[in-house]
Amino acid sequence: MSSGQAIRLANGMPYSRRRAFGALACRQPVEPLRLTNIPSWGIMALTPQLTDRGDQTIRITSDAGAHANTLVGRVAHQGKNLRAQQALGEETMSTKRSSFRKLLPLVTTLFLMLPLLFALAAPVSAAGTIRVDGDAAGCVNSSGQSNPYGVVYCKIQDAVTDASPGDTIHVYPRTGPYTESVNLSDMDPEGDLTLVTVSAAGVPTPGTAEVHYGGPQAEIRTATAFDGDVTIDGFVVYSEASGIDVEVESPGSADSNLVIRNVTANGTGAHGIEAEADGDVTITNCQANNNTAGGKNGIMVYDTGGDVTILNCEASGNTGTGIWVSNVDGTVTIRNCTASSNTGTNFEDGGIAVTRANGAVSITNCTANGNTRVGFFADALDGALQISSCVFTGNEVGVLFHELSEADQVLVNESIICGNAYGLGADLTASIGAEGNWWGCTTGPNTSGCDSVIGDGPGDATPWIDTVTASASVDPAVAGQPTVVSFQFSGGPPAVYLGEGPGDLHGDDPTFIVTTDNGTVIDPGFINAPQGVLAATLIPAFGGTATVTLVGPCGLDEQIVLGVQAAAADFVPEPGSVVLLTSGLVGLAGYARLRLRKK
Repeated sequence: MSSGQAIRLANGMPYSRRRAFGALACRQPVEPLRLTNIPSWGIMALTPQLTDRGDQTIRITSDAGAHANTLVGRVAHQGKNLRAQQALGEETMSTKRSSFRKLLPLVTTLFLMLPLLFALAAPVSAAGTIRVDGDAAGCVNSSGQSNPYGVVYCKIQDAVTDASPGDTIHVYPRTGPYTESVNLSDMDPEGDLTLVTVSAAGVPTPGTAEVHYGGPQAEIRTATAFDGDVTIDGFVVYSEASGIDVEVESPGSADSNLVIRNVTANGTGAHGIEAEADGDVTITNCQANNNTAGGKNGIMVYDTGGDVTILNCEASGNTGTGIWVSNVDGTVTIRNCTASSNTGTNFEDGGIAVTRANGAVSITNCTANGNTRVGFFADALDGALQISSCVFTGNEVGVLFHELSEADQVLVNESIICGNAYGLGADLTASIGAEGNWWGCTTGPNTSGCDSVIGDGPGDATPWIDTVTASASVDPAVAGQPTVVSFQFSGGPPAVYLGEGPGDLHGDDPTFIVTTDNGTVIDPGFINAPQGVLAATLIPAFGGTATVTLVGPCGLDEQIVLGVQAAAADFVPEPGSVVLLTSGLVGLAGYARLRLRKK
Protein backbone atom coordinates (compact mmCIF):
# COMPACT_ATOMS: atom_id res chain seq x y z
CA MET A 1 0.00 0.00 0.00
CA SER A 2 1.46 3.35 -0.92
CA SER A 3 1.74 6.31 1.34
CA GLY A 4 -1.53 8.11 2.02
CA GLN A 5 -3.87 5.36 0.86
CA ALA A 6 -7.03 5.06 2.94
CA ILE A 7 -8.69 2.18 4.64
CA ARG A 8 -12.22 2.15 6.05
CA LEU A 9 -12.71 -0.08 9.02
CA ALA A 10 -15.66 -0.83 11.27
CA ASN A 11 -17.36 2.54 11.31
CA GLY A 12 -16.51 3.44 7.75
CA MET A 13 -14.40 6.47 8.70
CA PRO A 14 -11.26 6.89 6.56
CA TYR A 15 -7.92 6.45 8.26
CA SER A 16 -4.66 7.27 6.49
CA ARG A 17 -1.30 5.52 7.13
CA ARG A 18 2.01 5.10 5.30
CA ARG A 19 2.87 1.44 5.93
CA ALA A 20 0.71 0.47 8.85
CA PHE A 21 -2.62 1.44 10.21
CA GLY A 22 -2.59 2.13 13.90
CA ALA A 23 -5.33 2.07 16.50
CA LEU A 24 -8.71 3.04 15.20
CA ALA A 25 -11.23 3.06 18.06
CA CYS A 26 -14.82 2.50 17.17
CA ARG A 27 -17.91 2.54 19.27
CA GLN A 28 -19.50 -0.82 20.02
CA PRO A 29 -21.42 -2.61 18.66
CA VAL A 30 -19.14 -2.91 15.64
CA GLU A 31 -20.60 -2.35 12.21
CA PRO A 32 -19.71 -4.72 9.35
CA LEU A 33 -16.07 -4.41 8.29
CA ARG A 34 -15.52 -2.39 5.11
CA LEU A 35 -12.23 -1.96 3.22
CA THR A 36 -11.47 0.36 0.30
CA ASN A 37 -8.32 0.92 -1.77
CA ILE A 38 -7.25 -2.72 -1.57
CA PRO A 39 -3.47 -3.17 -1.99
CA SER A 40 -2.92 -3.11 -5.72
CA TRP A 41 -1.16 -6.47 -5.84
CA GLY A 42 -4.58 -7.91 -5.03
CA ILE A 43 -6.05 -10.38 -2.63
CA MET A 44 -6.94 -13.74 -4.12
CA ALA A 45 -8.81 -14.86 -0.99
CA LEU A 46 -9.21 -13.91 2.62
CA THR A 47 -8.72 -16.35 5.45
CA PRO A 48 -10.01 -14.60 8.57
CA GLN A 49 -9.35 -16.53 11.74
CA LEU A 50 -9.80 -15.85 15.44
CA THR A 51 -6.42 -16.44 17.06
CA ASP A 52 -5.83 -17.65 20.59
CA ARG A 53 -3.99 -14.47 21.52
CA GLY A 54 -5.04 -12.63 24.61
CA ASP A 55 -6.17 -9.65 22.53
CA GLN A 56 -8.49 -11.93 20.50
CA THR A 57 -7.18 -10.91 17.07
CA ILE A 58 -8.96 -11.71 13.83
CA ARG A 59 -6.22 -12.18 11.23
CA ILE A 60 -6.81 -11.38 7.55
CA THR A 61 -4.31 -13.14 5.27
CA SER A 62 -3.86 -13.53 1.52
CA ASP A 63 -3.11 -16.53 -0.69
CA ALA A 64 -2.15 -14.37 -3.68
CA GLY A 65 0.84 -16.10 -5.18
CA ALA A 66 4.09 -14.98 -3.63
CA HIS A 67 2.11 -13.13 -1.03
CA ALA A 68 0.42 -16.29 0.28
CA ASN A 69 -0.14 -16.14 4.04
CA THR A 70 0.95 -12.53 4.14
CA LEU A 71 -0.79 -10.73 6.99
CA VAL A 72 -2.91 -8.05 5.39
CA GLY A 73 -4.55 -6.79 8.57
CA ARG A 74 -6.31 -7.80 11.69
CA VAL A 75 -9.17 -6.69 13.90
CA ALA A 76 -8.18 -6.72 17.54
CA HIS A 77 -10.07 -6.30 20.80
CA GLN A 78 -7.99 -4.63 23.46
CA GLY A 79 -9.65 -3.22 26.55
CA LYS A 80 -12.90 -1.65 25.52
CA ASN A 81 -11.95 -0.52 22.00
CA LEU A 82 -12.22 -2.57 18.85
CA ARG A 83 -9.42 -1.51 16.59
CA ALA A 84 -7.98 -2.40 13.25
CA GLN A 85 -4.33 -2.61 12.50
CA GLN A 86 -2.07 -3.80 9.68
CA ALA A 87 1.00 -5.91 10.36
CA LEU A 88 4.26 -4.04 10.60
CA GLY A 89 7.34 -5.07 8.71
CA GLU A 90 5.54 -6.61 5.74
CA GLU A 91 7.04 -6.88 2.26
CA THR A 92 6.76 -3.90 -0.04
CA MET A 93 3.56 -4.28 -2.01
CA SER A 94 4.21 -1.82 -4.81
CA THR A 95 6.13 -4.20 -7.12
CA LYS A 96 3.05 -5.91 -8.46
CA ARG A 97 0.64 -3.02 -8.15
CA SER A 98 -0.20 -2.53 -11.79
CA SER A 99 -0.90 -6.18 -12.64
CA PHE A 100 -3.78 -6.52 -10.19
CA ARG A 101 -5.24 -3.03 -10.21
CA LYS A 102 -8.27 -4.02 -12.26
CA LEU A 103 -9.16 -7.27 -10.60
CA LEU A 104 -12.75 -6.37 -9.78
CA PRO A 105 -13.77 -10.00 -9.09
CA LEU A 106 -11.28 -10.10 -6.28
CA VAL A 107 -12.88 -7.09 -4.68
CA THR A 108 -16.21 -8.89 -4.96
CA THR A 109 -14.69 -11.82 -3.08
CA LEU A 110 -13.71 -9.50 -0.27
CA PHE A 111 -17.22 -8.18 0.12
CA LEU A 112 -18.63 -11.71 0.17
CA MET A 113 -16.47 -12.32 3.23
CA LEU A 114 -17.90 -9.39 5.20
CA PRO A 115 -20.73 -11.33 6.95
CA LEU A 116 -18.18 -13.88 8.20
CA LEU A 117 -15.90 -11.15 9.47
CA PHE A 118 -18.79 -9.54 11.31
CA ALA A 119 -19.84 -12.85 12.87
CA LEU A 120 -16.32 -13.44 14.12
CA ALA A 121 -16.05 -9.92 15.48
CA ALA A 122 -19.32 -9.98 17.42
CA PRO A 123 -18.10 -12.07 20.40
CA VAL A 124 -15.09 -9.82 20.74
CA SER A 125 -17.36 -6.90 21.65
CA ALA A 126 -19.42 -8.88 24.19
CA ALA A 127 -20.35 -7.13 27.43
CA GLY A 128 -18.50 -7.91 30.64
CA THR A 129 -19.03 -7.84 34.40
CA ILE A 130 -17.18 -5.37 36.61
CA ARG A 131 -16.82 -5.87 40.37
CA VAL A 132 -17.09 -3.22 43.09
CA ASP A 133 -16.22 -4.23 46.66
CA GLY A 134 -15.27 -1.49 49.07
CA ASP A 135 -14.00 -4.02 51.63
CA ALA A 136 -11.90 -6.10 49.24
CA ALA A 137 -8.17 -6.18 49.92
CA GLY A 138 -6.32 -4.53 47.07
CA CYS A 139 -9.34 -2.88 45.49
CA VAL A 140 -8.33 -0.08 43.14
CA ASN A 141 -9.27 3.45 44.12
CA SER A 142 -9.22 5.17 40.74
CA SER A 143 -10.64 4.93 37.24
CA GLY A 144 -8.64 4.56 34.04
CA GLN A 145 -7.86 0.86 34.50
CA SER A 146 -6.69 -0.83 31.29
CA ASN A 147 -8.68 -3.98 32.07
CA PRO A 148 -11.72 -3.13 34.18
CA TYR A 149 -12.84 -6.77 34.21
CA GLY A 150 -9.64 -7.94 35.86
CA VAL A 151 -9.65 -5.67 38.90
CA VAL A 152 -11.94 -4.96 41.85
CA TYR A 153 -12.96 -1.33 42.30
CA CYS A 154 -13.33 0.34 45.69
CA LYS A 155 -15.90 2.84 44.39
CA ILE A 156 -18.95 2.51 42.18
CA GLN A 157 -18.12 5.73 40.34
CA ASP A 158 -14.75 4.49 39.11
CA ALA A 159 -16.34 1.31 37.78
CA VAL A 160 -18.97 3.35 35.93
CA THR A 161 -16.31 5.61 34.43
CA ASP A 162 -14.37 2.62 33.06
CA ALA A 163 -17.40 0.63 31.89
CA SER A 164 -18.20 -0.09 28.26
CA PRO A 165 -21.66 -0.25 26.67
CA GLY A 166 -23.44 -3.44 27.67
CA ASP A 167 -21.49 -3.96 30.89
CA THR A 168 -22.96 -5.06 34.22
CA ILE A 169 -21.53 -3.71 37.47
CA HIS A 170 -21.85 -5.98 40.52
CA VAL A 171 -21.77 -4.03 43.78
CA TYR A 172 -20.81 -6.17 46.77
CA PRO A 173 -21.64 -5.53 50.44
CA ARG A 174 -19.21 -3.45 52.43
CA THR A 175 -18.89 -2.24 55.99
CA GLY A 176 -21.02 0.87 56.04
CA PRO A 177 -22.41 2.62 52.97
CA TYR A 178 -20.63 3.59 49.77
CA THR A 179 -20.19 7.31 50.47
CA GLU A 180 -20.43 8.73 46.98
CA SER A 181 -22.71 10.27 44.40
CA VAL A 182 -22.56 8.06 41.31
CA ASN A 183 -22.80 10.04 38.06
CA LEU A 184 -23.63 7.73 35.17
CA SER A 185 -22.82 10.51 32.71
CA ASP A 186 -19.10 9.99 33.45
CA MET A 187 -19.19 6.74 31.46
CA ASP A 188 -17.38 7.25 28.15
CA PRO A 189 -18.65 6.21 25.73
CA GLU A 190 -22.14 5.95 27.14
CA GLY A 191 -24.25 2.91 26.40
CA ASP A 192 -26.41 0.22 27.97
CA LEU A 193 -25.45 -0.24 31.62
CA THR A 194 -26.70 -2.35 34.55
CA LEU A 195 -25.88 -1.74 38.21
CA VAL A 196 -26.96 -4.50 40.60
CA THR A 197 -26.27 -5.28 44.24
CA VAL A 198 -25.01 -8.79 44.98
CA SER A 199 -24.32 -10.96 48.01
CA ALA A 200 -20.83 -11.80 49.21
CA ALA A 201 -21.06 -14.85 46.94
CA GLY A 202 -21.82 -12.66 43.92
CA VAL A 203 -25.51 -13.57 43.66
CA PRO A 204 -27.85 -10.65 42.78
CA THR A 205 -29.53 -9.79 46.09
CA PRO A 206 -31.58 -6.66 46.88
CA GLY A 207 -30.49 -4.47 49.76
CA THR A 208 -26.92 -5.68 50.18
CA ALA A 209 -25.32 -2.33 49.31
CA GLU A 210 -26.16 1.13 50.62
CA VAL A 211 -25.16 4.39 48.96
CA HIS A 212 -25.19 7.53 51.05
CA TYR A 213 -23.89 10.92 49.97
CA GLY A 214 -23.98 13.83 52.34
CA GLY A 215 -23.89 16.50 49.64
CA PRO A 216 -26.56 18.15 47.50
CA GLN A 217 -26.59 15.51 44.74
CA ALA A 218 -28.49 12.26 44.30
CA GLU A 219 -26.80 8.96 45.12
CA ILE A 220 -27.28 7.60 41.59
CA ARG A 221 -27.80 10.27 38.97
CA THR A 222 -27.14 11.60 35.49
CA ALA A 223 -25.68 15.06 35.03
CA THR A 224 -26.96 15.07 31.45
CA ALA A 225 -29.32 12.79 29.54
CA PHE A 226 -27.69 9.35 29.31
CA ASP A 227 -27.44 7.67 25.91
CA GLY A 228 -28.37 4.05 26.56
CA ASP A 229 -30.63 1.69 28.49
CA VAL A 230 -30.06 1.77 32.26
CA THR A 231 -31.02 -0.79 34.92
CA ILE A 232 -30.59 -0.01 38.64
CA ASP A 233 -31.31 -3.00 40.87
CA GLY A 234 -31.21 -3.58 44.61
CA PHE A 235 -29.73 -0.42 46.13
CA VAL A 236 -30.58 1.31 49.40
CA VAL A 237 -30.10 5.06 48.89
CA TYR A 238 -30.56 8.12 51.07
CA SER A 239 -29.13 11.62 50.82
CA GLU A 240 -29.74 15.33 51.20
CA ALA A 241 -31.06 15.32 47.61
CA SER A 242 -33.10 12.73 45.72
CA GLY A 243 -32.15 9.10 46.18
CA ILE A 244 -32.13 8.33 42.44
CA ASP A 245 -32.35 11.00 39.74
CA VAL A 246 -31.76 9.50 36.29
CA GLU A 247 -32.65 10.64 32.77
CA VAL A 248 -31.99 8.48 29.71
CA GLU A 249 -32.35 9.70 26.15
CA SER A 250 -30.90 8.52 22.86
CA PRO A 251 -30.01 11.16 20.24
CA GLY A 252 -30.71 8.62 17.49
CA SER A 253 -33.91 6.96 16.35
CA ALA A 254 -33.82 4.24 19.03
CA ASP A 255 -35.24 5.17 22.43
CA SER A 256 -33.49 4.56 25.74
CA ASN A 257 -35.29 2.70 28.51
CA LEU A 258 -34.92 2.94 32.29
CA VAL A 259 -35.55 0.09 34.76
CA ILE A 260 -35.42 0.62 38.53
CA ARG A 261 -36.21 -2.35 40.75
CA ASN A 262 -35.76 -3.53 44.33
CA VAL A 263 -34.64 -0.07 45.41
CA THR A 264 -35.28 1.52 48.81
CA ALA A 265 -35.17 5.32 48.81
CA ASN A 266 -36.48 6.38 52.21
CA GLY A 267 -35.82 9.55 54.16
CA THR A 268 -34.10 11.52 51.42
CA GLY A 269 -33.91 15.30 51.23
CA ALA A 270 -35.92 15.52 48.00
CA HIS A 271 -37.81 12.99 45.86
CA GLY A 272 -37.17 9.34 46.61
CA ILE A 273 -36.92 8.26 42.97
CA GLU A 274 -36.92 10.55 39.91
CA ALA A 275 -37.05 8.96 36.47
CA GLU A 276 -37.19 10.38 32.95
CA ALA A 277 -36.74 8.64 29.58
CA ASP A 278 -37.49 8.99 25.89
CA GLY A 279 -38.36 5.28 25.96
CA ASP A 280 -40.05 3.19 28.66
CA VAL A 281 -39.76 3.57 32.44
CA THR A 282 -40.34 0.49 34.62
CA ILE A 283 -40.21 0.66 38.42
CA THR A 284 -40.88 -2.52 40.41
CA ASN A 285 -40.61 -3.67 44.03
CA CYS A 286 -39.43 -0.30 45.32
CA GLN A 287 -39.97 1.72 48.49
CA ALA A 288 -39.92 5.52 48.60
CA ASN A 289 -41.22 6.48 52.04
CA ASN A 290 -40.86 9.42 54.42
CA ASN A 291 -39.12 11.75 52.02
CA THR A 292 -39.87 14.85 54.03
CA ALA A 293 -38.45 17.84 52.17
CA GLY A 294 -41.28 20.29 51.49
CA GLY A 295 -43.57 19.13 48.69
CA LYS A 296 -41.39 16.27 47.47
CA ASN A 297 -42.72 13.01 46.09
CA GLY A 298 -41.92 9.39 46.78
CA ILE A 299 -41.75 8.22 43.15
CA MET A 300 -41.79 10.78 40.35
CA VAL A 301 -41.82 9.85 36.64
CA TYR A 302 -42.11 12.56 34.00
CA ASP A 303 -41.36 13.50 30.38
CA THR A 304 -41.48 9.90 29.17
CA GLY A 305 -41.71 9.05 25.48
CA GLY A 306 -42.74 5.43 25.97
CA ASP A 307 -44.79 3.54 28.54
CA VAL A 308 -44.64 3.88 32.33
CA THR A 309 -45.09 0.78 34.51
CA ILE A 310 -44.99 0.87 38.33
CA LEU A 311 -45.56 -2.44 40.12
CA ASN A 312 -45.47 -3.61 43.75
CA CYS A 313 -44.22 -0.33 45.15
CA GLU A 314 -44.85 1.61 48.35
CA ALA A 315 -44.69 5.41 48.57
CA SER A 316 -46.06 6.61 51.90
CA GLY A 317 -45.37 9.34 54.41
CA ASN A 318 -43.97 11.80 51.86
CA THR A 319 -44.59 15.55 52.00
CA GLY A 320 -45.80 15.71 48.39
CA THR A 321 -47.48 12.89 46.48
CA GLY A 322 -46.68 9.23 46.90
CA ILE A 323 -46.54 8.33 43.19
CA TRP A 324 -46.62 11.12 40.59
CA VAL A 325 -46.59 10.42 36.82
CA SER A 326 -46.72 13.28 34.31
CA ASN A 327 -46.13 14.04 30.62
CA VAL A 328 -46.23 10.52 29.18
CA ASP A 329 -46.63 9.74 25.48
CA GLY A 330 -47.44 6.07 26.04
CA THR A 331 -49.54 4.11 28.51
CA VAL A 332 -49.43 4.22 32.32
CA THR A 333 -49.85 1.07 34.43
CA ILE A 334 -49.77 1.20 38.24
CA ARG A 335 -50.54 -2.08 40.01
CA ASN A 336 -50.24 -3.52 43.54
CA CYS A 337 -48.99 -0.26 45.01
CA THR A 338 -49.58 1.51 48.33
CA ALA A 339 -49.49 5.31 48.63
CA SER A 340 -50.81 6.35 52.04
CA SER A 341 -50.33 9.08 54.66
CA ASN A 342 -48.74 11.54 52.24
CA THR A 343 -49.12 15.13 53.42
CA GLY A 344 -48.92 17.34 50.32
CA THR A 345 -51.10 20.44 50.60
CA ASN A 346 -51.84 21.24 46.94
CA PHE A 347 -55.28 20.11 45.78
CA GLU A 348 -53.72 17.47 43.51
CA ASP A 349 -51.30 16.09 46.12
CA GLY A 350 -51.88 12.82 47.89
CA GLY A 351 -51.57 9.14 47.09
CA ILE A 352 -51.32 8.60 43.32
CA ALA A 353 -51.48 11.22 40.55
CA VAL A 354 -51.39 10.86 36.76
CA THR A 355 -51.44 13.98 34.58
CA ARG A 356 -50.98 14.71 30.87
CA ALA A 357 -50.82 11.16 29.53
CA ASN A 358 -51.62 10.34 25.91
CA GLY A 359 -52.13 6.58 26.28
CA ALA A 360 -54.44 4.44 28.38
CA VAL A 361 -54.09 4.65 32.17
CA SER A 362 -54.72 1.61 34.38
CA ILE A 363 -54.71 1.69 38.21
CA THR A 364 -55.28 -1.76 39.72
CA ASN A 365 -55.04 -3.33 43.20
CA CYS A 366 -53.76 -0.14 44.79
CA THR A 367 -54.32 1.38 48.23
CA ALA A 368 -54.34 5.12 48.96
CA ASN A 369 -55.48 5.77 52.53
CA GLY A 370 -55.14 8.68 54.92
CA ASN A 371 -53.62 11.21 52.53
CA THR A 372 -54.07 14.88 53.41
CA ARG A 373 -55.67 15.75 50.06
CA VAL A 374 -56.60 13.08 47.49
CA GLY A 375 -56.31 9.33 47.18
CA PHE A 376 -56.08 9.39 43.37
CA PHE A 377 -55.86 12.41 41.07
CA ALA A 378 -56.08 12.55 37.26
CA ASP A 379 -55.78 15.54 34.94
CA ALA A 380 -55.52 16.13 31.18
CA LEU A 381 -55.67 12.53 29.97
CA ASP A 382 -56.23 11.69 26.30
CA GLY A 383 -56.69 7.92 26.54
CA ALA A 384 -58.99 5.69 28.56
CA LEU A 385 -58.74 5.66 32.37
CA GLN A 386 -59.65 2.56 34.35
CA ILE A 387 -59.44 2.20 38.14
CA SER A 388 -60.33 -1.20 39.57
CA SER A 389 -59.90 -3.29 42.72
CA CYS A 390 -58.53 -0.36 44.73
CA VAL A 391 -59.05 1.08 48.22
CA PHE A 392 -59.44 4.82 48.86
CA THR A 393 -60.29 5.63 52.49
CA GLY A 394 -59.61 8.43 54.94
CA ASN A 395 -58.60 11.04 52.35
CA GLU A 396 -60.07 14.50 51.86
CA VAL A 397 -61.19 13.30 48.41
CA GLY A 398 -61.06 9.63 47.54
CA VAL A 399 -60.85 10.05 43.74
CA LEU A 400 -60.59 13.39 41.92
CA PHE A 401 -60.85 13.91 38.16
CA HIS A 402 -59.92 17.31 36.74
CA GLU A 403 -60.35 18.41 33.12
CA LEU A 404 -60.69 14.99 31.50
CA SER A 405 -62.69 16.27 28.53
CA GLU A 406 -60.39 14.46 26.07
CA ALA A 407 -60.42 11.12 27.86
CA ASP A 408 -61.85 8.26 25.80
CA GLN A 409 -63.43 6.53 28.79
CA VAL A 410 -63.41 6.88 32.58
CA LEU A 411 -64.17 3.84 34.76
CA VAL A 412 -63.98 3.35 38.53
CA ASN A 413 -65.18 -0.13 39.39
CA GLU A 414 -64.97 -2.91 41.99
CA SER A 415 -63.30 -0.63 44.54
CA ILE A 416 -63.76 0.60 48.09
CA ILE A 417 -64.35 4.37 48.28
CA CYS A 418 -65.47 5.29 51.77
CA GLY A 419 -64.62 7.28 54.86
CA ASN A 420 -63.42 10.25 52.79
CA ALA A 421 -64.74 13.79 53.16
CA TYR A 422 -65.80 13.42 49.50
CA GLY A 423 -65.85 10.10 47.72
CA LEU A 424 -65.53 11.03 44.06
CA GLY A 425 -65.15 14.48 42.54
CA ALA A 426 -65.30 15.07 38.81
CA ASP A 427 -64.72 18.06 36.56
CA LEU A 428 -65.19 16.54 33.13
CA THR A 429 -67.59 16.09 30.26
CA ALA A 430 -66.86 12.41 29.66
CA SER A 431 -69.22 9.92 31.24
CA ILE A 432 -68.02 8.09 34.36
CA GLY A 433 -68.80 4.44 34.93
CA ALA A 434 -68.64 3.96 38.71
CA GLU A 435 -70.55 0.71 39.21
CA GLY A 436 -69.72 -2.04 41.67
CA ASN A 437 -68.10 0.03 44.43
CA TRP A 438 -68.55 0.05 48.20
CA TRP A 439 -69.38 3.61 49.28
CA GLY A 440 -69.63 3.02 53.03
CA CYS A 441 -73.29 1.98 53.43
CA THR A 442 -75.83 -0.27 51.77
CA THR A 443 -77.95 2.57 50.37
CA GLY A 444 -75.35 3.86 47.90
CA PRO A 445 -73.47 7.13 47.27
CA ASN A 446 -74.86 10.50 48.35
CA THR A 447 -76.98 8.91 51.10
CA SER A 448 -76.51 9.10 54.85
CA GLY A 449 -73.44 7.14 55.89
CA CYS A 450 -72.05 6.84 52.36
CA ASP A 451 -69.45 8.89 50.51
CA SER A 452 -70.65 11.49 48.03
CA VAL A 453 -70.23 11.72 44.28
CA ILE A 454 -70.05 15.34 43.14
CA GLY A 455 -69.05 17.32 40.07
CA ASP A 456 -69.82 17.92 36.42
CA GLY A 457 -70.57 15.39 33.74
CA PRO A 458 -72.81 12.36 33.52
CA GLY A 459 -72.10 9.24 35.53
CA ASP A 460 -73.59 6.03 36.81
CA ALA A 461 -72.81 4.50 40.21
CA THR A 462 -75.65 1.96 40.13
CA PRO A 463 -75.50 -0.85 41.16
CA TRP A 464 -73.15 -0.73 44.13
CA ILE A 465 -71.92 -3.24 46.69
CA ASP A 466 -74.56 -3.73 49.37
CA THR A 467 -74.30 -7.35 50.53
CA VAL A 468 -71.76 -9.55 52.32
CA THR A 469 -72.54 -13.27 52.24
CA ALA A 470 -70.69 -15.67 54.55
CA SER A 471 -70.36 -19.42 54.01
CA ALA A 472 -68.19 -22.37 55.06
CA SER A 473 -66.87 -25.33 53.12
CA VAL A 474 -67.86 -27.67 56.00
CA ASP A 475 -70.50 -27.14 58.68
CA PRO A 476 -70.09 -28.50 61.28
CA ALA A 477 -66.33 -28.19 61.21
CA VAL A 478 -64.07 -30.64 63.05
CA ALA A 479 -61.71 -29.51 65.78
CA GLY A 480 -58.13 -29.55 64.56
CA GLN A 481 -59.14 -29.76 60.89
CA PRO A 482 -58.97 -26.79 58.46
CA THR A 483 -62.22 -25.34 57.14
CA VAL A 484 -62.51 -22.62 54.49
CA VAL A 485 -64.73 -19.70 55.50
CA SER A 486 -65.69 -17.35 52.65
CA PHE A 487 -67.12 -13.83 52.53
CA GLN A 488 -68.52 -12.60 49.22
CA PHE A 489 -69.01 -8.88 48.50
CA SER A 490 -71.73 -8.31 45.91
CA GLY A 491 -74.56 -6.09 44.71
CA GLY A 492 -77.06 -5.75 41.92
CA PRO A 493 -78.93 -6.49 39.78
CA PRO A 494 -77.14 -6.81 37.50
CA ALA A 495 -74.61 -8.66 39.63
CA VAL A 496 -71.51 -6.73 40.62
CA TYR A 497 -68.63 -7.74 42.89
CA LEU A 498 -65.66 -6.18 44.58
CA GLY A 499 -62.52 -6.82 42.58
CA GLU A 500 -59.97 -9.43 43.46
CA GLY A 501 -57.04 -7.98 45.36
CA PRO A 502 -57.84 -4.62 46.99
CA GLY A 503 -55.82 -4.30 50.14
CA ASP A 504 -52.63 -2.89 51.57
CA LEU A 505 -50.12 -5.45 50.37
CA HIS A 506 -47.15 -3.55 51.81
CA GLY A 507 -48.20 -2.02 55.10
CA ASP A 508 -49.21 -3.40 58.48
CA ASP A 509 -52.85 -2.36 58.15
CA PRO A 510 -54.75 -4.98 56.12
CA THR A 511 -58.03 -3.94 54.54
CA PHE A 512 -59.91 -6.89 56.03
CA ILE A 513 -59.38 -8.58 59.39
CA VAL A 514 -60.90 -12.00 60.14
CA THR A 515 -60.92 -13.35 63.72
CA THR A 516 -62.45 -16.28 65.62
CA ASP A 517 -63.28 -17.22 69.19
CA ASN A 518 -62.32 -20.86 68.66
CA GLY A 519 -58.86 -21.75 67.41
CA THR A 520 -57.02 -19.81 64.75
CA VAL A 521 -57.86 -18.25 61.41
CA ILE A 522 -55.47 -17.61 58.54
CA ASP A 523 -56.59 -14.34 56.96
CA PRO A 524 -55.13 -13.11 53.64
CA GLY A 525 -56.21 -9.55 54.42
CA PHE A 526 -57.64 -8.93 50.96
CA ILE A 527 -60.03 -10.47 48.44
CA ASN A 528 -58.28 -13.50 46.99
CA ALA A 529 -60.82 -15.31 44.81
CA PRO A 530 -63.03 -14.43 41.80
CA GLN A 531 -66.45 -12.80 42.16
CA GLY A 532 -65.51 -10.80 45.21
CA VAL A 533 -64.65 -13.63 47.61
CA LEU A 534 -62.31 -13.40 50.57
CA ALA A 535 -61.45 -16.97 51.61
CA ALA A 536 -59.93 -17.50 55.07
CA THR A 537 -58.92 -20.77 56.73
CA LEU A 538 -60.35 -21.66 60.15
CA ILE A 539 -58.76 -24.34 62.38
CA PRO A 540 -61.04 -24.82 65.43
CA ALA A 541 -59.40 -25.86 68.68
CA PHE A 542 -62.29 -27.61 70.44
CA GLY A 543 -65.84 -28.84 69.97
CA GLY A 544 -68.91 -26.66 70.27
CA THR A 545 -69.22 -23.60 68.05
CA ALA A 546 -66.85 -21.20 66.30
CA THR A 547 -67.78 -17.60 65.56
CA VAL A 548 -65.82 -16.13 62.65
CA THR A 549 -65.96 -12.34 62.35
CA LEU A 550 -65.00 -10.16 59.36
CA VAL A 551 -64.19 -6.47 59.89
CA GLY A 552 -63.73 -4.35 56.76
CA PRO A 553 -63.63 -0.64 55.87
CA CYS A 554 -66.57 1.57 56.80
CA GLY A 555 -68.85 -1.14 58.15
CA LEU A 556 -68.12 -3.75 55.51
CA ASP A 557 -68.49 -6.43 58.21
CA GLU A 558 -70.03 -9.88 58.58
CA GLN A 559 -70.12 -12.82 60.99
CA ILE A 560 -70.78 -16.55 60.74
CA VAL A 561 -71.27 -19.17 63.47
CA LEU A 562 -70.26 -22.78 62.74
CA GLY A 563 -70.84 -25.94 64.67
CA VAL A 564 -67.65 -27.77 65.62
CA GLN A 565 -67.37 -31.49 66.31
CA ALA A 566 -64.88 -32.61 68.91
CA ALA A 567 -61.84 -34.35 67.57
CA ALA A 568 -61.28 -38.06 68.18
CA ALA A 569 -60.49 -37.99 71.90
CA ASP A 570 -57.96 -39.82 74.01
CA PHE A 571 -59.38 -41.57 77.09
CA VAL A 572 -58.09 -43.73 79.95
CA PRO A 573 -60.44 -46.50 81.17
CA GLU A 574 -61.20 -46.75 84.84
CA PRO A 575 -58.75 -49.08 86.57
CA GLY A 576 -60.19 -52.60 86.81
CA SER A 577 -62.66 -52.14 83.95
CA VAL A 578 -62.87 -54.75 81.25
CA VAL A 579 -61.65 -53.63 77.83
CA LEU A 580 -61.61 -55.31 74.46
CA LEU A 581 -58.23 -55.02 72.81
CA THR A 582 -57.84 -54.76 69.05
CA SER A 583 -56.29 -58.22 69.11
CA GLY A 584 -59.59 -59.61 70.36
CA LEU A 585 -58.22 -60.34 73.83
CA VAL A 586 -59.98 -59.20 76.95
CA GLY A 587 -57.88 -57.49 79.62
CA LEU A 588 -58.11 -55.44 82.77
CA ALA A 589 -57.29 -51.77 82.43
CA GLY A 590 -55.03 -50.04 84.92
CA TYR A 591 -52.55 -52.84 85.63
CA ALA A 592 -50.43 -52.17 82.56
CA ARG A 593 -51.41 -48.48 82.42
CA LEU A 594 -53.18 -49.10 79.13
CA ARG A 595 -54.07 -45.92 77.18
CA LEU A 596 -56.54 -46.54 74.41
CA ARG A 597 -57.76 -44.31 71.60
CA LYS A 598 -61.51 -44.39 71.01
CA LYS A 599 -62.38 -45.34 67.45
